[in-house]
Amino acid sequence: MSYRIFLLYLQLNMNSAPTFLHFPSKGKPRRSDTYELQVKGFSAEQLARWVADRTDVQIRVIRPPNYAGPLLLGFLLAVIGGLAYLRRNNLEFLFNKNVWAFSALGC
Repeated sequence: MSYRIFLLYLQLNMNSAPTFLHFPSKGKPRRSDTYELQVKGFSAEQLARWVADRTDVQIRVIRPPNYAGPLLLGFLLAVIGGLAYLRRNNLEFLFNKNVWAFSALGC
């Protein structure tokens, strides 16, 4: 079975897997009708551009938003608010050098 796959790779001039192949409706496939991920890259935008060049089908790549920053800021504000609530009668910890040193090391 692996010998057949090897022969197929030789016939199609492929060097690596996975590989995208475009078979045009007229004529034989050219060298540019082969997109090898390991050679040309794994970028979704680049692959979408390759498909659009060959088939006139436009693929829109949509990246999901990154919520790590706002979530971390909300968590930090919740911790600061919780500390201020627990120590509302005694806020001397705000003037303590050790607290500020520890918070500076944490950032």
